[in-house]
Amino acid sequence: MAVSADLYRSFLGVGLYLSFSRAAKELGVSQSAISQSIKQLEGELKMPLFVRTTKSVAFTPEGKELFDTVAKAFSILDNGITQLQERVNQAYESLNIAATDTLCRHFLLPYFHKWQLQENQIGLHIINRPSPDCVEMVINKEVQLAVVNDYEGLRSNTQLEVTTLASIQDIFVGGHEYKGAGFFDQGRLLSEPMLLLQKGTASRTFFDEVTHGACSKPRFELSSVDVLLDLVEINMGIAMLPSNVVQEKMQEGSVVKIDTDIPVPTRDIVLVRSRLVPQSEGAARFTNLLVNREDKRDKIL
Repeated sequence: MAVSADLYRSFLGVGLYLSFSRAAKELGVSQSAISQSIKQLEGELKMPLFVRTTKSVAFTPEGKELFDTVAKAFSILDNGITQLQERVNQAYESLNIAATDTLCRHFLLPYFHKWQLQENQIGLHIINRPSPDCVEMVINKEVQLAVVNDYEGLRSNTQLEVTTLASIQDIFVGGHEYKGAGFFDQGRLLSEPMLLLQKGTASRTFFDEVTHGACSKPRFELSSVDVLLDLVEINMGIAMLPSNVVQEKMQEGSVVKIDTDIPVPTRDIVLVRSRLVPQSEGAARFTNLLVNREDKRDKIL
């Protein structure tokens, strides 16, 4: 079936903003023209694509499936044109990336090194912020990519393309004085001095979800995972940290795992980019470096 690309472009606009008026404004056409395009596309495909009310627009299941396909198709086209222009003109943009300081140190460092070895035309500019702030920078077009911890609601934003890079497992840990302390149920665990990241970070939100908000008065709240680990190591209290961050300290014996009945699910490290901005050559190369890495690191870290 041959369907006009203009109809799909209108559909993509509505899907990105879940708004007929916003899509019309961004595409420079009238709202009635957008409505007619969607009506025509639904007629040609013989399926409803959106559920409309006076106050909201939402995908039908079929509409969401089509949106993912259409967004990918236009992304390939728009990205390809942008990257071709950069290569032809040899006018490469520096790549701006936002990431948490923990992921920079404990996940991204090897890829920064590989980048320096293989890229001499495109510079990297790294900005460290908590995960939600990194994503906000992508939305505001301040950076091209963000590497963050996944959090609730992130993947539901249709303006964002979110790619899973790896899974991490968080564990509860304490200093060497907790060695042989036995089993901790939630009540006993949370009665100990708790060391947490500050509110607003994805990791703190995850901790509050895991413990159902039962820890209302932590002993310390910090902005750095590494300082948090330092406090654990000198027996200042208990923290929930990614296993890959504490692995070396556990092997040394200065940090011990706390056995507890609190279930802690795995969570994902993800790469985030905006569907509203064509991907530059640098962003494409760095994405390829992460997604097609040698060890695939889709195992739990």
